[in-house]
Amino acid sequence: MQGLLLNHSIQRLSTAYFFSKCGEFAFEAAFAVAVVTLAEANFLLIGLVYFFRYLPCALFSPLGGWLADNCVKKNTLVMAELAKIFVAGLLFVVFEFAYATVTIVTILSMLLTALDCIYAPTFRAYFPDVVSDDKLAVVNSGVQVIEDSSSIIGPLIFSLIAILLSPSFTFAFFAFCLMLSAACALTLVSIPKKEKASLNVLELFKEAGASVGDLRSTNAPLFAVICCTTFCAIFATSIIRFILPASVLETFQSEAAVGYVFSLLAIGTVIGSMLYVRFNRITTARSVIKYWTLYGVIFLMAAIALEFNVYVFLVLLLFTGFIGAFVDIAIVTNIQSLSGSQQVGRNFSLYYFTAVLGDALSGLVASLMFVIVGPATFIGMTFMLSIAPLRWSLKRDEGTNKDRAERVSRIS
Repeated sequence: MQGLLLNHSIQRLSTAYFFSKCGEFAFEAAFAVAVVTLAEANFLLIGLVYFFRYLPCALFSPLGGWLADNCVKKNTLVMAELAKIFVAGLLFVVFEFAYATVTIVTILSMLLTALDCIYAPTFRAYFPDVVSDDKLAVVNSGVQVIEDSSSIIGPLIFSLIAILLSPSFTFAFFAFCLMLSAACALTLVSIPKKEKASLNVLELFKEAGASVGDLRSTNAPLFAVICCTTFCAIFATSIIRFILPASVLETFQSEAAVGYVFSLLAIGTVIGSMLYVRFNRITTARSVIKYWTLYGVIFLMAAIALEFNVYVFLVLLLFTGFIGAFVDIAIVTNIQSLSGSQQVGRNFSLYYFTAVLGDALSGLVASLMFVIVGPATFIGMTFMLSIAPLRWSLKRDEGTNKDRAERVSRIS
């Protein structure tokens, strides 16, 4: 957390991020319950909803990267949050005063995905502008603590709202949190860009496609991080977004229980975020692959335990969150430290583009898994997640020891 006290810009941006994430995690719990309810727990339909929800990443991720590298980051952050306030308000109106359908909810969720693809690269690209490279891992660890703390608070607030009011009021809470986030972002110092490239949409998408090939030949460690994460996201996203909530609803027969379970998972991530620096003096591409493997194995154990002992399931879920924090911090640190000063935004947009593409495919894969194994979908998807990094785990380290020494982030 000390990394968040380095300067006022980091403090203000971190505060904005805290409010945004508190609302987002409450929203995710409410959205999962809403979709499972509207689809009547049909994994085929739920998978399609999440597939279409993440499709806008194909269009807006490259645009988000261009905005991060070429526009004033403060303005981008504020405008993205204001637009999300409008969409969150529409969701509240639809559920509370109109008739919510799967189609309407899917379209509104697609708009939120598009706005997230614009917000996320700019947020991550802001830090290299205000801190030195050797402090990035420390800052990322602090940001992860904020995100994971929010992931405890958000679902708990959803549970409280579900008990006292109705789950739909969570969307109003989301809009309120976004207002606070936008207000904090307005206090950021504007950092003007010295050089601004002209926006050519067609060229932007050509460069996005070409950058994948460039990374493979010029930055093999970063290419491995992005590819491994994308493949793992195909299984991890559906597990977190709707398979785990649906399994919890079936086991506990309570909407509030979904919020409690998400908060427990988040407690593990908070602990992991706080201890990341202690366990990882050096962050490399191999760190990402190692932690993805461990994350999948523990999640598989939790899925199996849910069939036999709820208490063992909850304990394993806590450890799953712990390792999940290591995964997140290692990914972000690698992208920041392995990218050139003018490539941070582009590489983050490429990462979000490929990762969210994996998120979209995750819905279809979960639907297919449901057709094959039926009620054992939770176990089947966590098993696939546990073996997803195997291709990169078995592969020998890229490059020589000299290359490795040049492409690591050392935590001072």
